[in-house]
Amino acid sequence: MSMPQEGSVPVSRPEHTRAGRVVAGRRRGAGKRFLVVGDVLDGVLVQTTAQGMGVHDPAAVIRHRPTGAGGNTAAWLGWLGAEVDVVGRVGVDDVYRHERALEDAGVRAHLRYDAMTSTGVVVSVRNDHGRTAMSDPGASGKTSAVDVPPSVVARADIVHLTGAAMLGGGAERLAELIACARTGPARVSLDPSSAAMIDAVGASRFLDAMTGVDVLFPSRQEALALTGLTDVDAAVRRITAVVPLVVVTAGADGVLIGRRGRSVQRVPATPATVVDAIGAGDAFVAGFLRAWATDPVRVGAAAREGTRVAARALGFVGGRPPV
Repeated sequence: MSMPQEGSVPVSRPEHTRAGRVVAGRRRGAGKRFLVVGDVLDGVLVQTTAQGMGVHDPAAVIRHRPTGAGGNTAAWLGWLGAEVDVVGRVGVDDVYRHERALEDAGVRAHLRYDAMTSTGVVVSVRNDHGRTAMSDPGASGKTSAVDVPPSVVARADIVHLTGAAMLGGGAERLAELIACARTGPARVSLDPSSAAMIDAVGASRFLDAMTGVDVLFPSRQEALALTGLTDVDAAVRRITAVVPLVVVTAGADGVLIGRRGRSVQRVPATPATVVDAIGAGDAFVAGFLRAWATDPVRVGAAAREGTRVAARALGFVGGRPPV
C-alpha cells in the first residue's frame, strides 16, 4: 500500500513502556493476544538509477534488513504495544539474529531452524520507474502446521497467516495451517501475499482451502488473481462467498471492504511521504487487526487505523518499524 503524503496519528496518554517504547493507555487491542505464522526473511534492498540489464551503478544504495511478511506484521503489532507471538523458520546460523530483531520490537519469537536450508531472502530493486522483487523461500518455504506450538495457538485471540514462501507450499499445506489455527478459540486472518503464488497454487484450489478463514487481506492484484475477474468490486463480492470479510488494499486508492450481503465499502488511504513501499501492506494488516480485535463490528474504523499505520511504514526503509 502506498500513499502520497504522511498524516498525523493521535496518541492517547501513556500507560507503561514495552520494548523501550511508550505504550498508549486504553489502546486498541488491549488484552488481546496475536499469533503470526509466516515468513521471516533476510532482505537486500537496492535503490538504483540503472534502467536495464548490463548497467553498472556505482552509487546504488544497498541495505540489508530483516524482513518477511510474518516478521513485518508481528513487528508492527509489537511496536503498537500488542501482545504478539510469531512462528517461522530460518537457517540454523540466523536464529539468534532474527530472534533478537523481533524481540527488540516487543515480539515473542518461536523460530524453528533448518540445518539443511538457509534463511529465505528477498531482493527488492527500486528505480525512478518502479520496483521489482525476487525471492528465494529458503527455510520459510518449509514452514508448516507442525512448527506451531499448540500452547501458543490456545492462548491467541487472532491467528494471522502470511507470507508467499510459506503459503506457496500448496493447497494442502494451506488447509493444514488454517485447521491448526482453528484448534484454539482464535479468529483467523490470512494475507495471500503474492498473485504469482496464487497462480502457482491455483486460484480455485486456494479458495477451496479458505474454509475457516474469518478475514482475508488480498491486494487488488491478488483479489483479481483469486477470481479471474477484471473488476475488483466484483472480485470482492465473489470472494465473500467463501470468506465473510474481505479487505483489499489498493495502494494510493485506499482500501475496499467486502462483507457478505453488503455493498463494497471504500476507505481512503492516509496521506504519506513514500520512502520505501516494502512492508506497508504488512503494517496495514497489523493496524487493522489491532483495532478489529477489540471491535469486530467497526470494520471501517479498523481499516482507517490500518491506513494510518501503513502511512508510518512508508516513511521507513525495510518494512519494519524503527526499534
